[in-house]
Amino acid sequence: MKLLASDFDNTLWFDDHMKDKDVTAIKEFQQQGNYFGVCTGRCLHGIIAPSQPYALEHDFYILLSGGLILNKDREVIFEKQIPLSLVKEIYQFLNKKDMTIVYQDVMYKVYKTKKHDFHGVYLDSIDELNTKTVSAFSFHYAYDELDKAKVATELIHQKYGDVIEAYQNNQHIDLVAKGCSKGNGIKIIQDYFQLDIKDIYGIGDSWNDLPMLDVIENGYSFTYAPSQVQKHAKTIVETLADCIKDIESQ
Repeated sequence: MKLLASDFDNTLWFDDHMKDKDVTAIKEFQQQGNYFGVCTGRCLHGIIAPSQPYALEHDFYILLSGGLILNKDREVIFEKQIPLSLVKEIYQFLNKKDMTIVYQDVMYKVYKTKKHDFHGVYLDSIDELNTKTVSAFSFHYAYDELDKAKVATELIHQKYGDVIEAYQNNQHIDLVAKGCSKGNGIKIIQDYFQLDIKDIYGIGDSWNDLPMLDVIENGYSFTYAPSQVQKHAKTIVETLADCIKDIESQ
């Protein structure tokens, strides 16, 4: 029995679709008695909604960069939240950079300029959230501001690294409670399914996938991933379907 943990954006989901070849490969992989699930910075709704049109079921969910982990029935295996006071402090530290906050599986947006989209709920102020803790939060830069996102991630680590985890996800920065990561999520899932680490595989395309790739022996990445990410993977493939084909051949 084998287990594959997959990143979501630009791994399984591309802009507005999944590749039919990938979905078919996943279902066949599961039919053979193996486990497939996501290891992502997204919240649960961000996985369920796009998966439903493909009738794709996940055997586990490592969500919010490891801040929330669910089993197939969406029952909580692990959860760790962040004080809202810390969110406010880091928001000020980054000069009120556009931000989203995940609370009770809803994405709340605190943007300087509201955009015309249908994802999430806009807030005029963080104070509108009637809670003391949240699940995760993210800062968002433009597509061509990867370097700015990298610098901001490093600054957060320097000032708040003892109380928060910050992961660069392309032009975004995902923040979760201290100790949470995709790598720690893999360890929790390994224990949950009682599997040997050699039977666990993972695939991802960005810097926030490095904690996952570094805790397993069988890491995969893509030809289009940054070279730094590729260096942390054992095998480089063109598609998720190619990854599954390689796993099944072993």
